[in-house]
Amino acid sequence: MKKDLTLVNPQQETWLNDLVEFQDAYGVIQQQLADTTGYSREYINALIRGRKQLTAQARAKLMTAMRTLTKRNNLDCCIDYFRVTFKSHDAENIIRQVFQMNPDHFRHEDWAFYGYTHKLLCAELTVMLSPQPERHHGESEEDWLKRDKGTMIELSGQGCRYLENYLRGQKRSWYDVFLACQELGAHFKRIDLAINDRYGVLDIPELIEKYRRGEYRSRFKGGKIHRSDRDHKEGNTLELGSRQSGVHMVIYEKDFEQWQRQNGLQEDKLPIEEQPIKNRFEVRLTDERADSGIDELLATRDPEKVIFGIINHYICFLTPTKSKSKQSWPIDPRWATFIGANRDKLSLTVDPQPFDFETTIGWLKKQVSSSLKLIVILDEMLGTNTLDEIIDAGKLSPRQVDLIQHYQNSNRGVYLDDFEAKEKQSNE
Repeated sequence: MKKDLTLVNPQQETWLNDLVEFQDAYGVIQQQLADTTGYSREYINALIRGRKQLTAQARAKLMTAMRTLTKRNNLDCCIDYFRVTFKSHDAENIIRQVFQMNPDHFRHEDWAFYGYTHKLLCAELTVMLSPQPERHHGESEEDWLKRDKGTMIELSGQGCRYLENYLRGQKRSWYDVFLACQELGAHFKRIDLAINDRYGVLDIPELIEKYRRGEYRSRFKGGKIHRSDRDHKEGNTLELGSRQSGVHMVIYEKDFEQWQRQNGLQEDKLPIEEQPIKNRFEVRLTDERADSGIDELLATRDPEKVIFGIINHYICFLTPTKSKSKQSWPIDPRWATFIGANRDKLSLTVDPQPFDFETTIGWLKKQVSSSLKLIVILDEMLGTNTLDEIIDAGKLSPRQVDLIQHYQNSNRGVYLDDFEAKEKQSNE
């Protein structure tokens, strides 16, 4: 049996046979398909027996119904990038209020980005700082304050996952982080809302073809297509809008990216088709749109409404008809499923990933394991201590020191004292 039903180049008889196989494998009866699709059981029976023509819309509805009934249509949302600025120069207070962590666990580095001069780091959590500038003679207060960069927090995708470790331990959520930032008078510079498509609700190559053929409505003025390079294992990507605008969207085959990032030899990697996330749809909001997007998330606590409200405002893929007017073209069935038809509601997930040393172990296995083995054998034969001398000569980087402290402390002393006191009290 195939791993999943597909809409790519389907032959009616073969596709219906696959559907019946899935029904038998998962114990799904025709009445369940009827209840989920809204079709009658008689109509579905006629389709399966070949007495009715299987349309593209019926095929899409049956596929998504089967995914719903077998729990294989799930989409989830995560925060994949976060950047926020504060006028305050009190970085320690910002760390306490936003992260609810002890600032002593952050190390200092004398360089930074975006015009900041130095930064504080705790593994993947980055806080950038710069001194308050001197006010020039005759300079207005408004102009002086514009030059004052204050403090910035920047979290990459890994930084977001790392923070979620602490949020889970603190019984907090991203909403608590947003509120803490607002209470400190923050300005949200950028937030990336990422939808993970785990079973291929979308077909990125097909979306790219529809975009190339103009089978869509959009408020974006342009976009870019990045074709797959199968030899180098790079997937397809469709960018919508300008990176300089307040709203920018990127749709890409995430399974290829996950495959690339795996350590080890190619034959030891998890195959592309078995990667946990197949596609990703990112909505990237900057400046005023980031501020308003977070305001909406806090007001509604409904990621489905906020994210798809933005998507539906800017882009919709269509099925062409004989009519020349796109306004009369129906929504593409697969796109309709993605934006909400016949699937579970989107939720904001927390997927904590600890700062670990699997990357280092993978690199050692791939690059130097044979050399290490040779040194050990020769040390035993010759009575030397070459490997010990090499290890003693090594110097740990600041990030490696962070890793040691992470395992050594196991979060002890990282949380604020008042949080630990509340946690202890709640457990008594």
